Amino acid sequence: MSTTGAGAWKGSAEKGEDHLELTAEQNRVVTARWEMAKEARGRLDGLMRDLEGRSIQHGGKLEGLDYSLKGLDSFRRKAAVAVERPGVDAESVCEDVDDLNRYTLTFETDNYVQGTKQTYAELRARGFEPVAEQNTWEDPVYKGVNTAWERPESKEKFELQFHTPESFKAKSDNHELYELTRSGEFKEIAGDDDKLAREYKEAADLLQNERYENVRTPPGVEELDDRLVRAELNPKVGPQIVQEVRHMETNLKATHAAAAAAAANAQQPRNSLGSNLGESLHADGPGLRDRLATKTEPARLPAAQATAVDLLPTQSRGRGPRL
Repeated sequence: MSTTGAGAWKGSAEKGEDHLELTAEQNRVVTARWEMAKEARGRLDGLMRDLEGRSIQHGGKLEGLDYSLKGLDSFRRKAAVAVERPGVDAESVCEDVDDLNRYTLTFETDNYVQGTKQTYAELRARGFEPVAEQNTWEDPVYKGVNTAWERPESKEKFELQFHTPESFKAKSDNHELYELTRSGEFKEIAGDDDKLAREYKEAADLLQNERYENVRTPPGVEELDDRLVRAELNPKVGPQIVQEVRHMETNLKATHAAAAAAAANAQQPRNSLGSNLGESLHADGPGLRDRLATKTEPARLPAAQATAVDLLPTQSRGRGPRL
């Protein structure tokens, strides 16, 4: 993170996000909302541990509890992208956000629907109501159920995702592609070429879909409400564009891994992960600790070499979430 002026915020140049900015006032509003989520974290973590314990018979497992609070810079990036749209201000972004506190429950594929329904019942019994539900198991680029919950009297919100172990891994492995798509990076690289920006996004969709090919859909998942299709694959995207996005993803994974390694070394010189690493890992994407051992040093291919890539096969169309 870098700052411009008193209290203003500018995205990291190292991560290619220096086109994202918040004014001092926007940053004040965003930071205050994040502090509220930070204060609620302990209560919500306890709630989720209880839900995990009550879902043991369905194989329920809470994933990523160390990262249950969205990183402050990650929220700033999200807000900076949003306020660029006409009619969107920092206050409305903070009012609408429901994933500062976020959780994931996984259930084995055959127990997934039963476990999800039981968790719904448990949350309602505690006074929470769903304010967003998206069943995107038929989506080609994201498979799962995403929900947001609120206790009406307190306005306390959190996101709860339901996955199988396999869909959770695919989602985690796709984090950098998701980040590239949502950060505005493709538009920044493409400049005024809207067609090129769209092709980058379509290439990212194809690459995300690859990781879901062997993820089995839970039986009976159509019983869960609000089925949604967001993405439509375009297998005709040029192979050179697909290869270029592959290298963008590789570069970003390496950047995240390097940042995580630097933070770990700063906290624990003997190479163990320090307790303050959670926010850095969380902001930069799930599963980074697993990637440190396989970090590579990517290099972007020249245009002349970028055509040497296999064409991706046509994939079936499906449904996808608002993330």
